[in-house]
Amino acid sequence: MKVLVMGGGMSGLATAINLLDLGFEVELVEADEIFGGRASSWRDEDGDMIDNALHVFFPYYANLINFFRKMGIEENILWKQTEFYYMQAGGKEAVLRFADLPAPFHAAAAFYNLLKSYTGIPKWKLLFTAAGMASGVMAPERKMEKLDEITFGQWAVRRGPTDAFLPMEPGINGLTFTPSWMVSAKVMLNWFRKVTADPDSARVGFANGGLGDIWVDTCLKYIHEKGGKTELRKAVTSINVEGNRVRGVIINGEEERAADLYVSCLPPFSLRQVLPRDVYRYEYFRNLWYFHYAPSLSLQIWFDRKLTDVDVTFFSNNCIFNTYADLSNVLPHIFTGGSMFEMVLSPADNIEGLPDEVIFDIAIGQIRDLFPIAREAEVRKYKVVRERQGVYRAYPGMEKRRPYQRSPLDNLYLAGDYTRTHVSSGGMEAAIWTANHCAEIIALDKLGKFHTLNVDWKPKAGLVPIIRPATQVGGIMVALALARGALRLLKKS
Repeated sequence: MKVLVMGGGMSGLATAINLLDLGFEVELVEADEIFGGRASSWRDEDGDMIDNALHVFFPYYANLINFFRKMGIEENILWKQTEFYYMQAGGKEAVLRFADLPAPFHAAAAFYNLLKSYTGIPKWKLLFTAAGMASGVMAPERKMEKLDEITFGQWAVRRGPTDAFLPMEPGINGLTFTPSWMVSAKVMLNWFRKVTADPDSARVGFANGGLGDIWVDTCLKYIHEKGGKTELRKAVTSINVEGNRVRGVIINGEEERAADLYVSCLPPFSLRQVLPRDVYRYEYFRNLWYFHYAPSLSLQIWFDRKLTDVDVTFFSNNCIFNTYADLSNVLPHIFTGGSMFEMVLSPADNIEGLPDEVIFDIAIGQIRDLFPIAREAEVRKYKVVRERQGVYRAYPGMEKRRPYQRSPLDNLYLAGDYTRTHVSSGGMEAAIWTANHCAEIIALDKLGKFHTLNVDWKPKAGLVPIIRPATQVGGIMVALALARGALRLLKKS
């Protein structure tokens, strides 16, 4: 049985591998000049490694880690300390460092450490930050589902004064490419819950080199050794449907391809442009038009000297960049001779149309404010990376719009980080999870067998099972006390 996989990003490559392992004949086509999609890298004219974005890994990426283990490349994730640095004006550092304590005390200790040196907002506001995040992290699952109906900004306004959650903004921007007043509260609180779940879950991993070399080339080798076929510069320009089945697809506007099954690993913005008009009678396909693009850019700057010795992730507020790292410390065997900052520029709605030199001028001024030593450093080169950027914007209500991997058409399936998964928002873990689940469904539908690939990540419980009921009981008692007091006042009046 032949399967045509459309789209060679992370989900497309993983889907092709999963289906080859099930015994299908697989053909993979990609419109771009390289495979890997958003998780890719390449060499520039000087031979320097260019990432399409700053990619980091977390231990809760259980299915991605399993996939890397299967490919024999798990050791290429370099795990760092469980800490995040906030750089502030004048070179002042604040560190969110997670202690080796039972949850949730590990997070409380980390926040206490941040409280001592973070100057972005007054310390009394940071107490609201701590209390609000604790309530979000400890919230029951049924409440989390309802939080997809409001933005994180709306949730924050209910729990603290203006700017109380400013320390969270760089992480929100770097993960979703969306400001907090637009992004789903459920999406962000799910992420915070995972990162703060236990002392190890906040550990950040970096790829030991370019993702193109590490995982893309490994996947392609695996596919070819299994008999699969791959082609670049083959854009799907239309999908032909007859009745309840896909009859074939058109490549580059002229070449027709046919298969028994079709798997779209295209982004929703591309897929909805190539589907025939008739399919929009299904709400399933109409939901594709709810997806909006969240733009981002990446900036890499090579300096002639070291600006810092920190080898983990930085956050900064009120800059055009929010999440960044000095890769000369993360990967000293690759980036030598001075610092090389790789920076996520998001939300990029207001800067993506600016010339590269203007973007650089804004960024370098902000870097010199945060790292005074940079005022004496010479910039050897810089690169604004616009290729393969952006994700879908995780507005409130988008969780129910994410399409399931089995479509209403009998032989069309979908995979990709925007499709339905319990992993909120897009990203590498969502890409692998959906690729796995797509293969699980195809195995059941077409081969009549159960095939399990996905696993659930289980954090260490710590003391949370004891504290959560206690806080709920405490909240009820406080509410009863307040009600009793109000009743007494009414009686007196």
